Amino acid sequence: MIARRTTGILLAVGILVTTFLAGAASPPAHAADTGNAAPQTGRIVDDDPVGFTPHVMDGAVYSMTRVGDTVIVGGSFTRVRNAGSATDIPRTNLFAFNAFSGQVSTTFVPNPNGRVYTLEPASDGTSVYIGGAFTSARSGGTSVSVSRLYKADVATGTRNPTFRPGTIDGQVRDVSVTGNRLWVAGKFTYLQGQPSRALGALDATTGARDPYYTAVVAGVHRGSYTNVQKIATDPTNSRLVLIGNFDTVNGIHRHQFAVLDISGPSLSIAPYYTRQFESACSSSFETYLTDVEFSPDGSFFVVSTTGAYGGYTSSVAGTSGCDVVARFETGATGTDVRPSWTAYTGGDTTWTVEVTDDVVYTGGHMRWQNNPTRGDAAGQGAVSRPGIAALDVANGMPYSWNPTRTLGAGVRDMIATPEGLFVGSDTDTFAGETHRKVAFVPLASGTAVPARQVGTLPGEVYRVASGGSQLQHLGFDGTTATAPTDAPNGTGWGTTVGAFMVNGDLYTAYANRTLTRRTFDGTAYGPESTVNTADRIVLQSDWHTADIPAITSLFYDRGWIYFTKSGSTQLFRRAFEAESGVVGQQRFAVSSVAGVSYGSMRGAFVANGKLWFALSNGSLNRADWTPTGAVAGTATQIAPSGSGWSSRALFLYQARP
Repeated sequence: MIARRTTGILLAVGILVTTFLAGAASPPAHAADTGNAAPQTGRIVDDDPVGFTPHVMDGAVYSMTRVGDTVIVGGSFTRVRNAGSATDIPRTNLFAFNAFSGQVSTTFVPNPNGRVYTLEPASDGTSVYIGGAFTSARSGGTSVSVSRLYKADVATGTRNPTFRPGTIDGQVRDVSVTGNRLWVAGKFTYLQGQPSRALGALDATTGARDPYYTAVVAGVHRGSYTNVQKIATDPTNSRLVLIGNFDTVNGIHRHQFAVLDISGPSLSIAPYYTRQFESACSSSFETYLTDVEFSPDGSFFVVSTTGAYGGYTSSVAGTSGCDVVARFETGATGTDVRPSWTAYTGGDTTWTVEVTDDVVYTGGHMRWQNNPTRGDAAGQGAVSRPGIAALDVANGMPYSWNPTRTLGAGVRDMIATPEGLFVGSDTDTFAGETHRKVAFVPLASGTAVPARQVGTLPGEVYRVASGGSQLQHLGFDGTTATAPTDAPNGTGWGTTVGAFMVNGDLYTAYANRTLTRRTFDGTAYGPESTVNTADRIVLQSDWHTADIPAITSLFYDRGWIYFTKSGSTQLFRRAFEAESGVVGQQRFAVSSVAGVSYGSMRGAFVANGKLWFALSNGSLNRADWTPTGAVAGTATQIAPSGSGWSSRALFLYQARP
């Protein structure tokens, strides 16, 4: 069963009151959260939608999910059509269609009388939880009272009479199933007649209040009433992340963002907080956080926001929480956890994220990706990705996937299934074709994600001596090296400032401010092309002018370019997407650590989890390595001063997988 919780719109001001919920109970046995995306390992979906999806003729889609072969769609609309048909089918705020034929269900006709914000499959595989702003729906041919949350059979639309959540005094914005527990979030103060402001838990079978939830969410970022916009639970049901306009949880400062530990017999506040979302952002929003989703393996989660441009300094530094998509590691702890990466749009909203093994799909009304330096305009690094994008989970850089869509308010929800990606929005054009509010792009005809190889030894090392112009190669096992011999020079190495290899492609930086790419098999070179994807809108001069000519060492590891510069004692890094050729506009710096002098580094590569680096004195050294730099106190000399390792280019050969 593949599904996903809704990505709703931002919470508007509503009716909420401060209350308290107490009690405790043992958590249910761990079971897979029904809201996780399909892994889709190693592939990006096609950019050409299929032709069979139905059309939503008015309004907007806010939520989608899938139960078996049926896709359920919620939002604010009154009419739908089958593909290729000119006949409208009355459907108010909710309908279903076959995931493989696209035909609209003739038996699932609940027609709730208010907007549907969230949909979540039940664990029985035949029914769905429906939440929103409604108070009634049709069941068995008659109208029945359903207060903002109920459970319905997917085949017939009939309300499940066993699940009775009672009266909920405000909108339900999100739900999540963990075992036999249903987490409920939104704009309410009571669940089952008990105080439970903005978040609570119910028995997933009966709808009765679950006393396991004991927390009190309070305060506001902006607005008059506390609310929770979105929730996400990891696949092991040990963590629950909530986002919204709140300020505290159980009196502990948790501004707009909190992580709950739900792994034990009683709930607790996890020792996990970030100040990323303490940015002011636009005063137009009660909360500027819009979505949160875990990766399929639960090792990280991704948060998206709105809020307008957060400013040059904080966006380039990655500290602004405004109009950003950010990755956080689940296993981190602390009072100011920093994201692994931040991807800025330049002042445009991302409403929804869908996370697979290799891709973070983002949807909204954004125009660009990799755009931290300008607000409401394309700056250095910006690449065009209208309305939808696919980011690399390793670095947040956009893949070349770029179907484009009419912007509107934006994409509100997406579902990653084993067969592809369903997209729901408020506009009618996707990839230049008419797909009103709903589109599906298949996985099988998509493209493979480049292999994520890491350097290993023993291997073949190539180098060009500092001040030299001849490429040489030698065998190296981490301790000893064979005698170097001349290698074919190709177009020459006399003006290079560094080089690295990724999947059989050789990347070479030159003193003339360019980075090039060509295939290299150890003997023959392919045609050389300039890596300039991000220059096609605005020249990325910070990279070409300020960085490349000053490089003294250059190497690559797992989605990032690392380099040292003349006159600096720091190690710098930029994200780099080899698949699309996008160089990250954000540049991060790490100061030298004990035993590793970045100011003296002259050539380096990463292999076997270690950094191997040459110094200007000709020595070769090794240190333990992390993505943010060498580990202090771990440096070991492998070859002494004067042994000839100082290089203008030093790289480990990596064959095409």
